[in-house]
Order: sequence, then structure tokens, then C-alpha cells
Amino acid sequence: MSERLARFGLPLAVVGLLALVVAVGPNLGLRIAGSDPAPAGRLIEVLDRLPADPAVLVGFDPDLGTYPELRPTVRTLVADLLDRGAGLSFVSMTPEGRALAVAEMARLDRLGAPRGSVTDLGFIPGAEAALVSLAGAISGQRPAAGPPGLDELDGTDLAVVVGGNDLGPRSWVEQVAPRAAGLQIVAVTPTVLLPEVEPYRASGQLAALLTTPGQGAAFRERTPAGSFPALAERAGPSPAAIAAGLLVAAVWLASALLAGGPARRLLRPTARR
Repeated sequence: MSERLARFGLPLAVVGLLALVVAVGPNLGLRIAGSDPAPAGRLIEVLDRLPADPAVLVGFDPDLGTYPELRPTVRTLVADLLDRGAGLSFVSMTPEGRALAVAEMARLDRLGAPRGSVTDLGFIPGAEAALVSLAGAISGQRPAAGPPGLDELDGTDLAVVVGGNDLGPRSWVEQVAPRAAGLQIVAVTPTVLLPEVEPYRASGQLAALLTTPGQGAAFRERTPAGSFPALAERAGPSPAAIAAGLLVAAVWLASALLAGGPARRLLRPTARR
């Protein structure tokens, strides 16, 4: 009886519950935006204090594996900066970051970013040594070598670090901040880097930091569409999708345990020989 229930009853229950979730999902109260709006609020405060037409250096070094987690927030942040009249200078120090930066800049050009508002500083090899060169350029020291435009970073108002596993806010705080006094650094990183970068937010070495999908969603909710809504990526997972995913996972596990499916074979103890 239990095997028949597992094989026929549970799949039917899944279909029925999914239909219910899709029908009432918007009223379930499920939101990916976290209950703590403080990180998003701190970033908005930093942006609101920027001067008119600020010069912003974007250190773009996410990795391919975690960038989808950051992408909606990064695109909304870039759109908001352009709406504030910012000039954005993109620079990368990792191959993956460079590839993603090229794709994002092409998207900005295709979707109508103001002409001349985005500068491509290219790829600078050397990781932390490259950051030292950047810091010198920001502080007014003409670099001995580097891509065109590096010697025009004097007067940068803000550094936005889009970090990944190879190069992130920690390197910027350690290498750039001591050499470019007064430069504010904000960052968007994947959740996996939270233990590494949270102390820098707590100490104030990072002016603002978004590290989880919930914090990113809270920022997107509080950021107006502005003049460039097509450049932002504001949509996140719907409440129905969140509930459906949880439901499918729970019911699949229950069904597998009852019917001897793959999950049961994975979870049962290995027989002693």
C-alpha cells in the first residue's frame, strides 16, 4: 500500500500543490529580499553622497560560476550610477573578469548607455601588483606602464568592486585603500565570500557591501528605475518559483525514501562487507 501511495499518490499531490502555489504564489509572503535592509541602505547612502557626475572605477573580476548570483544587482547598480551622471571606468585583473566585463560593456552599448559614459581600461595582468598600479594612478602618480586611460584616474570618487573567488574586496582593501587615501570602496560579492569580506564592512574599510541574494534584492527594490530602466535587471525569483522549488525537493525526497529511489540509495548506510 505504501509503495502504491508513493508511486501514484505523491506525484498527484505534487501536481495539485504546484497548481495551488502558482495560483496563490504572489500572496504567500515569500520574498528573496532579506529582512535586514541595512546593507542596501548603506550602499544607497554612499551613492547619495557622491558629487554630481562622479568618476567611478569599476573593478570587474567576478567568476563564471558565481556571477549569475550577482548579475541582477550589478546591472541595477550600474544603471543607477549612470542615472546619477557617473563616468564608469571598467578594469579587470582576471581572465574571467575580463570576459564578463566585455560582455557587460557590449550590453550597455547595445541598450543605450550614454555615449562616452563607459571607458574600457582593459585587462591588467599581475593581480595584486596591478592593484598597486591602480592605487598609484588614483592618488595622482603617473603609472610607468598600463593601458590607455590609467593615468586619468586621479580624482576617482568611488571604487565599485565586483568580486569573485580569485580577486575580491580583500585585495582592494589591502592594496588600494592604503595607497589611495580617501577613496571609498563598495563591493558586490557572492555569498561564498561572506566570511572573508564581512570583517572589512564591520571595520568600515568597505563603505558598503552586498554579499547575499537577499541583500541584492533589497537594493534592487529600493532603487528607482531612473532614466535607464532597460539597463537594470530588476527581476528576481518569483514567490511561486521559490515555493515550488522547496515543495518539489521535499516531495521528491519523501517519494524516493518510500519507493526506493535514488535518494534512498544515497542516504541509506553502506552495508558492511
